[in-house]
Amino acid sequence: SYISAFARTSSLFDTKLASKTNPLRPKRISYAKDVKYFPVQLLYLRFAGDFLNYADGNLDRETVDKYIARLKRHKYSDGSINLIFRIIRTLFNRNDIKWPFGRGESPQIREDRIQAPALDPDIIGEMIEKVKQEGEPEEKAFLAISTTFATRRIEMVELSTEDVNIRDRTIHIATAKHGRERTHRIPEVIVPYLEPYDFDNHRSESELFILWYRLEYLIGLNHTNQVGWHSVRRTINTLLLDNLSEATVMSFMRWKQRTSSHMPYRYSAQRFVGREGMSTKVVGAAKDVDSKVFAVHPFLEYWK
Repeated sequence: SYISAFARTSSLFDTKLASKTNPLRPKRISYAKDVKYFPVQLLYLRFAGDFLNYADGNLDRETVDKYIARLKRHKYSDGSINLIFRIIRTLFNRNDIKWPFGRGESPQIREDRIQAPALDPDIIGEMIEKVKQEGEPEEKAFLAISTTFATRRIEMVELSTEDVNIRDRTIHIATAKHGRERTHRIPEVIVPYLEPYDFDNHRSESELFILWYRLEYLIGLNHTNQVGWHSVRRTINTLLLDNLSEATVMSFMRWKQRTSSHMPYRYSAQRFVGREGMSTKVVGAAKDVDSKVFAVHPFLEYWK
């Protein structure tokens, strides 16, 4: 069934999508008695079922857009809408239904709405040291990227082997509508922790959420509400501002520059087109920014 593909509850739902005149309908569920899963799975059941009822058999882009608009009218937060959008995407993908949206088209969470507290730098350093010794390949890879490039969780979800180019020592981070896409240089110290991991082994946002819990568990850190990947980003931002200009930090953090005074940074090329097409070599202001940041970066030393 469409729901059970993720939550493994096939007995609760019809097994096939019927025609538009006989759409899939979830049966009645007693959440207290019938469903005992992780919160992520409960959310999937709730919103996947709600979307299917709303769609009434019309599983296309227009229906998804209207459903998201409906959530906005009901005052759902940016974060909730983004999560529900990805639940719907999982529903499509797990059931071999063509997903009608392209990369980077998910509803974005405005940066000023994110309340994640900064994490103590010493704790981040402890986490890096522990993961280097005992972590799984995916734990090493994603923590290395997070603590080096201050990535948002959604940015890490979108990464593929095409983006993480070990040979050229570059990583392309696509922020789409939320900020500025950016190609960074990969510092040598984290290469050994990126090479073993296959970035085409796609990880969902919920899986990265669980991965963060695993990292906390690894160092015996009790979870604090709202602490996660974005807390690392906020810590890096705070520490970099002690040593670098605001414009440099904004460029490195991939924020959308909103004023004309930042136009030289926005218009500066990151890559050149050569005889063989687009080069992955980082050039211009982007290369200069990376060099300045890596020289004072608070966590690269831990990865040596």
